[in-house]
Amino acid sequence: MRITLVFFFILTVCGMAYPQVTNRDNYDLRNPGNEITKKCSDLNSTLRQIPNEDRFSTRIINDSVFVLHSNEAWFWRLFPDRGDGIAIDLVSRDQYQCDNITRISGSWSHKGFLLQPLYRDDIKKNLIPVKKGYVAFFAGKVPRNLMMNSLESGYESRLEVNYLVMENKYLCQYVNIVNVDSYGWDLLKNGLYYDTLSSEKLRQEYQDISKTLHFTIPFEKDKSEYKETDIRPLYDSLKLTDYEIKSIRIHTYTSVEGAVSRNQKLQKLRAESIVKALQSFQPEKLESTISYSENWVEFLEDIQGSSFENLMALSKNEIKEKLQSSDLLKKIEPVLSHHRKGIVELDLEKRILYLKSNGEQLKKYFNQELAKKNIEEALYLQQIIFYKIQKHELPDQFLNEIDLPEALEFGSLLLNNASFLYENSFSELNEAIATFEKLNTLLKNNSKIKYNLCVLKLKAWLSAPLLTNFAALKNDIESLRKMGIPQALIRRLLINYNIILSEVFTDQKKYADKDKAVKFIHESYKSVNMNDADLVNLAKYFAHNSKFDWAEKILEPRMKSVDVSEDALFYYLSLTIFYEKNTKNPSYRTFMLNAINANSARFCKVFNSIRDGGVSFQLLSDPYLKKTYCENCNNPTPDK
Repeated sequence: MRITLVFFFILTVCGMAYPQVTNRDNYDLRNPGNEITKKCSDLNSTLRQIPNEDRFSTRIINDSVFVLHSNEAWFWRLFPDRGDGIAIDLVSRDQYQCDNITRISGSWSHKGFLLQPLYRDDIKKNLIPVKKGYVAFFAGKVPRNLMMNSLESGYESRLEVNYLVMENKYLCQYVNIVNVDSYGWDLLKNGLYYDTLSSEKLRQEYQDISKTLHFTIPFEKDKSEYKETDIRPLYDSLKLTDYEIKSIRIHTYTSVEGAVSRNQKLQKLRAESIVKALQSFQPEKLESTISYSENWVEFLEDIQGSSFENLMALSKNEIKEKLQSSDLLKKIEPVLSHHRKGIVELDLEKRILYLKSNGEQLKKYFNQELAKKNIEEALYLQQIIFYKIQKHELPDQFLNEIDLPEALEFGSLLLNNASFLYENSFSELNEAIATFEKLNTLLKNNSKIKYNLCVLKLKAWLSAPLLTNFAALKNDIESLRKMGIPQALIRRLLINYNIILSEVFTDQKKYADKDKAVKFIHESYKSVNMNDADLVNLAKYFAHNSKFDWAEKILEPRMKSVDVSEDALFYYLSLTIFYEKNTKNPSYRTFMLNAINANSARFCKVFNSIRDGGVSFQLLSDPYLKKTYCENCNNPTPDK
């Protein structure tokens, strides 16, 4: 769990307090006031020394609240004296409703319902047995009135646990826990190498069996119908005499002016018009997926720094109201005209006889080419067989029915078979390693086999991190440099190597060595081509290692792109949304609109409780976030 440390501040009383979800009791806590630096000096000195990896976490189990710390030695250094301790503040979802009533406790010390503070000797009495090196203790019970208040939805899902840290009974820190890096991480994707035909042969004879193409089609204002002549240039580029369109995905955008309902209808008509125009060019039935939205992202990006920049401070509804002015609409039309478009993604499949053939025919053709030792044609047929298995047009066990001799001359085919079987889950990891070790003996000094072995051994190490000879694995990866493997692929392997190595060092509490591995990854990733999935994965890794600023920066450049993936959008949101400086920034508000447009339901779930996978419902203490949430998400069951 990510911990945001918020140093002491005084909460002003505004509106009315609700005793069913809050209390005003400070017990024996002391207010350090302006002397916080002096009164809390020992605690703050210790906190500065604690490694970022060693953290507090809290948990509600049934009606009991527990506190856990991941390093027993450091934990007790935080509480050396009898007056040092922790208190729990239970904050309820019911305090954050879409109205103008403030339901904060009205106390200087806490927001919700403060439980009896526990000091050093109390903590020792409440210890419970946990994993060696950790500390866990019972911190108090959830009051019955808080449980009864939320029985319908489950009180655990409507409560969040903040905690207070005291030195000599002075409140020194008020800590919010927010859900950021608990999603986990994985290795960057390293696909296995296949032997393919030369690029010259591919161009001349063996074209791609399937491919995906992307197009952007502009729209005129209020136009939804396409004529064949409008889309002819797209058709000409597809070469539909060689390929047929198997499926089409379209996301259409309207400019932001006008009623949402009218824009949605126009977006849908535009997408259907594209499908209809493309369908007219081929007899085969098109499968289509359509999505649409108003183009708020580019609108807010384009008006930044322009004479229309004042609109950025308004809500969506307020902007639409302003754009009802015909004079303003005329002036801003050159900006809006660029926002009406459709982004089209087409899946194509080659028109060849082989693809119409059944399993027995393909088996016959393949065996004939093997007998003639026509490796190029056999490789092409093998690609077709793989393609049809993946589309479930051939049974999973089809490759077992083909007798492929284990001979040097068929090495490329054997390599491809082994790669395909593992990548499509037809062979287990250890089985795949054994197969490639055998091929390594048969096809000596084959760089692709050695590369695949490095990929597989990294995955084996991930599943069994007790591997001690990891230096030998690094040498195997480094040796690929002299074998013609592209540097970018080697760099990806080394990033994955250091991801696993850093976890080993973390478990061993060798934090200096861990930091070196993390630093290597940070210095290396920019030289590797990464898609959004890779960037999210690496951002999660950096957050996992408390490098939240690195995690933000790796995703930030993608945030203003219309085609950014949802996972990238929402992980960046979870990293940044709890900083008020961000929510006051017009550029950040642009990004938030992108998230709402991409998936409003997912955006609303950001404000769920931590237990329900949200970042925190306490985000709603930010006035702008509360206004945005209530405008886009306010419904009878906001947590669902």
